[in-house]
Amino acid sequence: MIGIYSLAIIIIPIIGIALYKAKLNSNIAIVLLIFTIYVNLFQPLSIFPVLSLLVDGFAFYLVAKHFISNGINKKYRFWLGIVILFITISFLQVFNPNIPSISAGIEGFRKTSFAFIYFFIGLIAFSSVKQIKKIIFTLSISSLIVLLYGIKQYLFPSNFDSLYLNSNDAGIYTGMLFGESRATSIFSGPFHFGMFAAVISVINLYLMKTAKTSKMKIIFFLLMAISIFACYGTLTRTNLLAMIGALFLSLLLSVPFKKVLVIFPIIFIIIVSIINIIALYGTTLINSENKFIRLVGTIGEFSQDSRLLGRVDGWEEIYSLFLKQPIAGYGTGSAGDTLQYMYDFEYHVTSHNFFLKILMETGIVGFLLITIFLSAVFYSLIKQILTESDVHLKNLLICCFSIFIIFLINIPVGSSIEALPSSSLIMLFVGIGLNIVKNINKYKSL
Repeated sequence: MIGIYSLAIIIIPIIGIALYKAKLNSNIAIVLLIFTIYVNLFQPLSIFPVLSLLVDGFAFYLVAKHFISNGINKKYRFWLGIVILFITISFLQVFNPNIPSISAGIEGFRKTSFAFIYFFIGLIAFSSVKQIKKIIFTLSISSLIVLLYGIKQYLFPSNFDSLYLNSNDAGIYTGMLFGESRATSIFSGPFHFGMFAAVISVINLYLMKTAKTSKMKIIFFLLMAISIFACYGTLTRTNLLAMIGALFLSLLLSVPFKKVLVIFPIIFIIIVSIINIIALYGTTLINSENKFIRLVGTIGEFSQDSRLLGRVDGWEEIYSLFLKQPIAGYGTGSAGDTLQYMYDFEYHVTSHNFFLKILMETGIVGFLLITIFLSAVFYSLIKQILTESDVHLKNLLICCFSIFIIFLINIPVGSSIEALPSSSLIMLFVGIGLNIVKNINKYKSL
């Protein structure tokens, strides 16, 4: 025991000095991102909540220290102001009378607002294209093990996989579809992993498009194929649609505008034809032996989808509750996924819809702030993409925008912001994209 105490006496001051000297920059952001992803390896262990809290706390500390030391740059006042205001409202909702305990409120607050810490990191930690490319490349390579393990779970499930499948709070129902396990890798559920794989597929497409040699293009194409199959292995329909939409948009925005005008009618006809085929033959598709065809069939037969119909009931309940308390809301966590299993709320509804989640938890004010934020992000990024002449910066902006689209497509049927660490990853790239927009002339001169 004396040895342990002696070790603590040595280690604690070292950690204190390291924290004091730590500054938020691109290299620290990369390390932090890897920790954020791989801390999930410890999910089956009782120490996981502590380790996760330490990583989250370090991220918060770095951002807070940066703002205290450097203040708020005038360029970012709108973005920082609107997000900080939303986070403040979300935090105050911890003390809403509907929240049964401080721990329930804090857990709900983390689910609703913590991803925005990485928005701040993306906005302020990077200052060159080289730094941004470095984190994109690192993320692509470091995520490979996570993706391959998810694919292994889908193709060759084993007893070992149950360590992760049983450690999430959503239950076995969420982890199954068509009577088979869905890939979750080391994350809390298939939705989290599906969103993560979708983001990595866009990143690998960017790396493939910008690779200088044919060999590297082939490597990143293979990595993209792995991430696409990993997303499919989750059998999460929304993430599959989000991934397809993001990859398609990433390619489309890279094409000169005049060519887009030519090919758009063809693309439109193809999309309409696919939708009609799914609608007409939904029953046939859903009875297929092929899992992918069955998955497509469930989209056409959505009126018979028990999962979707259950969500509709929840949406109606949230709307009814909102009308009773449109300003006050019901507190952070009142629409948080799985929290009803751990805490005794008076009013709790699993939202399965990001906007309805915000509406219930923070009331109309929080809802308006988030709506303004998402609309402003969309407008700022697409405007810069359509007017940017520098190919390198345009490709980076397209990558960030396409990742943002994954989040938007998931909004209607999923509490996108809760899917940590995937939502943190998305917010990081939203911040990076706006960083480029606000410093476009600086990036061009580097």
